[in-house]
Amino acid sequence: MASAVSQRIQQFIRSIPEDIKLYQQLIPLLQQQKTLYLKFDGEALSNNVQKQMPILNKLSRSANDRSQCMRELGLACNDASVKRIFNALPAQIGMQARKQWALLETLVSQCQQYNQSNGHSSAAFHELVSQLKQPVQHTYEDKSF
Repeated sequence: MASAVSQRIQQFIRSIPEDIKLYQQLIPLLQQQKTLYLKFDGEALSNNVQKQMPILNKLSRSANDRSQCMRELGLACNDASVKRIFNALPAQIGMQARKQWALLETLVSQCQQYNQSNGHSSAAFHELVSQLKQPVQHTYEDKSF
């Protein structure tokens, strides 16, 4: 039977490709979200966000589980500790894990960029909607000459 330490490391490593798949599912939804803001399609936007939620929830649980694994291993939740885990693995597995981790970091960064862009679109969308709902207020004075 594998030791508790070995089980935690395996759990950590196995979560990486699962999260890669989830982020690969999330990216097209985030890209579509941007388009939906520009089309002012509130219903489709709502459906898109509803599709994102289960993915985001799984990713959050997975990140929490990895953090828990690291704490149980007595490691801080940072890049140096992740490198320590990879260095403890056999060379071939460690190399594969590093590649997967790098891909995961890239996907996370892409999603953060899309999310930030969508946040700006959302703010602009909501500002435009609120301006449309408010009565027109003139900021100039009619002057007769």
